Amino acid sequence: MEKLVSIIAVNYNGKDYIEDFCNSILNTNIDDFTCEIIIVDNLSKDDSVNFLEANYPKIKVIKNNIKNYAKAINLGIKNAKGQYIAILNSDIVVENNWLKGLVDIIDQDEKIGVVQSKMLFSDEEMIESAGVEDAEDFYFSDIGSCDRDFTKYNEIRELDYFASDSILLKRKCVDEVGMFDEDFLMYMEDVDYSIRCKDLGWKILYSPNSVVYCKYHSITSSATIKYLRSRNRLLLIGKHFPQKLAESIETSHFYIKREHESLYHSLIQAVKKVAENNDTKTVNRTLKELADVIPEIFGARKAINFFSQLEVALDLRKIRVGIYDHAFHFAGGGQRYVAELAQILQDRYDITYIVNKDISLEKYREWFDIDLSKCKLKIIKIPFFEERGIYIIDECMIVHQNENPFDVIKSESINYDIFINANMVTKVRPLSSLSVFICHFPDKDIGRFFNVDKYDYVITNSSYTTHWLKRKWGLDCTLRLYPPVNMFNNISDLGEKEKMILSVARFETGGSKKQLEMIDTFVDLCKKDKRIKKEWKLILAGGTPKVNPYYDKVKQRAKRISNIEIKANLNNYEIKELYSKASIFWHACGLDENDPRLIEHFGMTTVEAMQNYCVPVVIDGGGQREIVEHGISGFRFTSKEELKSYTLKLINDDCLRENMAKNAYNRSKKFTKEEFEKKALEFFSDIENRLRGGEPMEVNR
Repeated sequence: MEKLVSIIAVNYNGKDYIEDFCNSILNTNIDDFTCEIIIVDNLSKDDSVNFLEANYPKIKVIKNNIKNYAKAINLGIKNAKGQYIAILNSDIVVENNWLKGLVDIIDQDEKIGVVQSKMLFSDEEMIESAGVEDAEDFYFSDIGSCDRDFTKYNEIRELDYFASDSILLKRKCVDEVGMFDEDFLMYMEDVDYSIRCKDLGWKILYSPNSVVYCKYHSITSSATIKYLRSRNRLLLIGKHFPQKLAESIETSHFYIKREHESLYHSLIQAVKKVAENNDTKTVNRTLKELADVIPEIFGARKAINFFSQLEVALDLRKIRVGIYDHAFHFAGGGQRYVAELAQILQDRYDITYIVNKDISLEKYREWFDIDLSKCKLKIIKIPFFEERGIYIIDECMIVHQNENPFDVIKSESINYDIFINANMVTKVRPLSSLSVFICHFPDKDIGRFFNVDKYDYVITNSSYTTHWLKRKWGLDCTLRLYPPVNMFNNISDLGEKEKMILSVARFETGGSKKQLEMIDTFVDLCKKDKRIKKEWKLILAGGTPKVNPYYDKVKQRAKRISNIEIKANLNNYEIKELYSKASIFWHACGLDENDPRLIEHFGMTTVEAMQNYCVPVVIDGGGQREIVEHGISGFRFTSKEELKSYTLKLINDDCLRENMAKNAYNRSKKFTKEEFEKKALEFFSDIENRLRGGEPMEVNR
């Protein structure tokens, strides 16, 4: 029976050397067997895949969906048909008889499972690898590396470990041992496989008669290489030598170089390996040994996080998420934004809302039609504010205090795997395993008790906010997540649009939403055109606290003209009904303001209006520029005169108003709840992966 050898190589950005590899493989002496060649691409960013497909049609190209060398090898093996499987790096050039030199040895004994080639540096007659050995304390090195190719490397001998740059595997060995461990990503996956082979009685041999030349180029940063080698050493010890894990910490490069975050994360993964590959007695003994050393290394607080995170990594419980919103009792856009997020995540995680005032979760169904029934509620009243009888908590009040009154929230945060600071209190320090700060806008200055830089992730609601986050606080955004907007009415429910201008915004005590200015503008329009006074009306709707002098002033100003209506604290259904009737939408937050804090950071109500075929006429600034395409899906103004001018255009041109309404509706689809949910779930999947011991989507170190 003719022998079939499957030759597998992994490519990553290899256009500069893949041609030499392919040509040398195709020129291999195969008199006694046949070959199939499989190249697995590991998410290359160059043109190497197109080059392979255009110039080497006989080579099968498979595309990996993640940058993971071990997974790429496994993909090749799963698609291989041969009784023998050769694995090579794609920066190698082989001698004509390299394969024969491997096959001849592997066939000598049915228990020989792996044979490694003699690997030389391509530019010099020096050994790159003649096998792998344990240098000391699980630091492995290539045998003969950088030695001249003298006779001591010209003998066939048995190895403890192979280097996977050029090997031949017997199919029966692979069937029994299994696939390469993809948790290693790259580096030491070959040492792990060697140990598994030896444990099952398979022999590993070195063949000096199979010679390959390594071009020795680096496709990975030196920082990433150092990280993965240190990390994978701990994974290997946890998997195969758990009794050595605790004592090996102090010899880790992470420990020596005081890279405690990398050490912490890698130990989580290592203990996970202990649990996956050893009996309960061994696991418990390892955890006991770690319990003695972990607090000494990381401190008491991080030690608590470590063992709590292990519970998640080992699937012993659901992930606990704490969401802190100091303004949860106040119906605003920021609260709605985070509540939508909580609603999405509550099936996946154990979520507790942490709030400072008496309120029920059911209130959010009334306000926003948001169901938080699977969340828990924990009310923690802050004495500093309670003593002063303050309804809306203002962290600026504590600047002269000796102690941070938000430390009570800090203490609570340690009870969660993920702590989310939902509404901009900059003075809360997170103690959870991982933390998220949701930045609606960096409207506070960096001052006493500032702790935003202690969070692992920062989410922003717009590119405008992202810009100011960097400019004001010097912090980078992890994720820009536009607020979810789902205020669509069925087209059949819209009916005939009324001659109504609508504005929906909170009646903020400082008047930042500019309701007074909009009243004045509408009065001017009515004076300018009597038809507007007769046929059109302005409705200002929004939330307000019970005591609000500004709201009282707005009501008083609106009495100047009969066709202005003020509607406060409407429920979701009532707001939706207004949108369905309105033809034009106004939003003036930021008018005549130079302070970026006072300009609309996104504009949820603008999108809500657009979803109901309302034409937006909004301020030309802040997040509104990301929503409204000027002259296409609405107008953006810079002054009251422009607001009047654009509004008159729409009032006087029914066709223009109708076309812009359609464009506004189509534009609004970019900011839907579906888009929000998709991005949010991707983001939290990455966080969850990290909590469970995995790496971020791609290792970047």
